[in-house]
Amino acid sequence: MPSDHARRDDLIGKVISGELSPSEAEAEAARLDLKAIEYRPNCDDYDPMKEPFWTLPMAIAWIACRSPEAVRENWDVYRTECTHWRYMDHWKGPNSSGFDLFGLSPASLLRLRLGETLGLRGDGEQPYSMSVADAINALWQAMRGSCFEATGIDVASGRRETLDAIRLQDLELAEIDDRDVLCTRAPIGRGPIRYRDVTVPTGHVRGLWKARSPKPDRIVLPELERPDGPGYMPLYCAAQWIATQGGTVDFDPLQTDRWKSAYGELLARISSDDVKVIGFRDGMREPVPGYQFAGVKMSYPFIDTAIDLILGDEMYLQSYAFTDEEDWLGGLDDSLVKHGRPKWARLVVLGSDVARLWAYPQDGSRQDQSDLSSYRSGGPGRPSAMHLVEAEFHRRCKQGSVEPPLAKEAAFLASWLRTYHPTAPPLTPKTIGNRLMAAFRAYIRARN
Repeated sequence: MPSDHARRDDLIGKVISGELSPSEAEAEAARLDLKAIEYRPNCDDYDPMKEPFWTLPMAIAWIACRSPEAVRENWDVYRTECTHWRYMDHWKGPNSSGFDLFGLSPASLLRLRLGETLGLRGDGEQPYSMSVADAINALWQAMRGSCFEATGIDVASGRRETLDAIRLQDLELAEIDDRDVLCTRAPIGRGPIRYRDVTVPTGHVRGLWKARSPKPDRIVLPELERPDGPGYMPLYCAAQWIATQGGTVDFDPLQTDRWKSAYGELLARISSDDVKVIGFRDGMREPVPGYQFAGVKMSYPFIDTAIDLILGDEMYLQSYAFTDEEDWLGGLDDSLVKHGRPKWARLVVLGSDVARLWAYPQDGSRQDQSDLSSYRSGGPGRPSAMHLVEAEFHRRCKQGSVEPPLAKEAAFLASWLRTYHPTAPPLTPKTIGNRLMAAFRAYIRARN
């Protein structure tokens, strides 16, 4: 009896000769319990997100589309297992149907650019986060800006070498014989090929260009981690605790103003050594000095890191939403970063410090910012947010965080109200100061 391979070859030959159509051959293969002729392997067996290194087309697919499906479609290990029927008019003849079976061609940056132009994104149909040309430029800048080190096979020696920023200054990207290579930069034309099979570290690429949910109606915040009991919590979790006022306020995670206020409060306390931070450096856990966070620039969660931060000379705090331990240990954590590389990674803060400084009253309810009923104090008259300001002031008194003189404290509270209750009736610092004058004086007397 012929083998399964021989029977599939026979069906393919009948399609090429015109005895069967591609659909008839596929139906016959299914009847004979053979593997489909036009074939795509099980995607679960090809997970590019588990690969430690990506080729250039895989990295560009991620930056441009931010989807594992796009990366897989540009992974040669996957593409070599795929086959498809192709029809060409000039192949059709007396003994030829015009159809033939082909494998997918190797992935390349040119193919990505053509795919963008033609609207061909492969499985998943994810929207582009940026153009392929911009993605190529961004990756090349990151490689030449020492954000990470690529590797490539030297065509002369056949050995894989590290391609640091200095070496890349004299090289340029090119495509020769359908393959992406690095050539020596030449004054005119193109220099000789120096490196082939260039790869970049997956974790660094994913860290610099964060994942995005495809066309969400609304991104949902991760489950809140409470600062209860002893021990440490990820820095992001502390910021989420502050931004949601202990889980009582709901907001759109893409609302950067709220993150700015929360991280601003948290970093101010860290830089004043009111909140202890531990980070991971050189394989060891160690305390991170508070002064490192003073005036540090931010890359907020859910938002792409600005390219000027990535390529700049100044250290910045890169924060990711904490979703699970695996992603956190895999680089989607909180880090103090310079040139795209963490100086301190996996930053955690002492939970008891967070609970002490941001002890929000918990009533078990979760408010939406558009609920104006929360701005009624229960008394007669129009809605007012003064009762919220007074509650925040008394909380700050208990914490010892009130900032004399009264005008400064009133200005802070007015800003706090705008940030945490943007739909509440506004209050001016003067109005707040007049209302809190007696309580403020009592606080000063008690403190002295």
